[in-house]
Amino acid sequence: MRIGLLGGTFNPIHRAHVQMARIARDEAALDLVLLMPAADPPHKRVDGEVPASVRLRLTQLTILGEARMEASDLEILRGGKSYTLFTLHELQNRYPESSISIIIGSDMLSDLPNWYHPEEVLAIADVLCVPRVGIDQDDEKTAQMLRERYGARVCLLSAKADVISSTDIRKRLFAGLSVEGMLPDFVEQAVYESGAYFPQEVRALQEKCRAALSPKRYHHVCGTMRAAAELAALWRQDAQKARIAALLHDCAKCLDPLTQEVLSGDETGIAPVHHAFAGAVVAKMEYGITDEAVLGAIRRHTTGDWGMTDFDALIFTADLIEPTRSFSGVEEDRVRITEDIDAYMRYALWHVAQLVEEKGRQAHPASARAIEWYEQKNRRQTPQTELS
Repeated sequence: MRIGLLGGTFNPIHRAHVQMARIARDEAALDLVLLMPAADPPHKRVDGEVPASVRLRLTQLTILGEARMEASDLEILRGGKSYTLFTLHELQNRYPESSISIIIGSDMLSDLPNWYHPEEVLAIADVLCVPRVGIDQDDEKTAQMLRERYGARVCLLSAKADVISSTDIRKRLFAGLSVEGMLPDFVEQAVYESGAYFPQEVRALQEKCRAALSPKRYHHVCGTMRAAAELAALWRQDAQKARIAALLHDCAKCLDPLTQEVLSGDETGIAPVHHAFAGAVVAKMEYGITDEAVLGAIRRHTTGDWGMTDFDALIFTADLIEPTRSFSGVEEDRVRITEDIDAYMRYALWHVAQLVEEKGRQAHPASARAIEWYEQKNRRQTPQTELS
């Protein structure tokens, strides 16, 4: 067998890691690529002390459906410093008749002499170097130096991987910013559900919310946080407040119907909306949320209402179009989003009202008030044709 080893902290694993694995697998005709999270990297600590078990699970999710790729827990089970030399020895014992190649990016090629016993590493394994888009580090010169100094067998591959930084991903997640396009979809959802890269106070709210909701509802809530991060950037809203409101918007959803109705204070008898009104109460009393913008957005996330703010519109929309939703028409709801919040809300409120009618349900009066609010805003903003 021809085996490729792609190791790293994978904190978290991202799309460029997958690109590197595919490029090496295909160009070098590898029979198997092992993606191996380090238990304890020798050259840097695991930022945020994200457990190896979490990083391994994200790696496993990343390669679902990928041919000739496996996530390996070899270094995690071994423990201690994750020196490549020790890993290669174990792989030699496990695959005695196989050739082994280490897969690295251009940024790591010049660092090879600083590895633990590089001469032994390079005696055992070939090197497959994947260049990065937009980066020219004179890889051929570095490869020639390694050949002359260590007798290294270095192959510079032709296809290039994107430049994506795990450090940047962690910073963005911590700040509540979107990481769309940086992680595979399944991995992004799992990252949000784990909360591993969020501030401690957010993780505490998240764990309490997880315990209060069904797995399906929690899955939806995390999808809503993802959508809220994207909308906060597009609509210039506070990303950290958006994350909290999205996290807690359904915090009362799994309470029994009578409790929802009592907490909602609503007298219409329209049960499907009670959880939103009750959610604002629960978020304040049980989760300690005092920010009126967050509480108001939770209250209005299902029905909308007269006087809605742009922040209210963000949470309403994030709940509607989050990536795990699959109802009829959701794709159109997603593609219609532009920077014009009011125009989008006129469409979205109309579409939701249509869905309610199709299901034979009664619309809440607050929804009609919301529609009128945006229609009136539009009339005020549309210039009137002057009579000559």
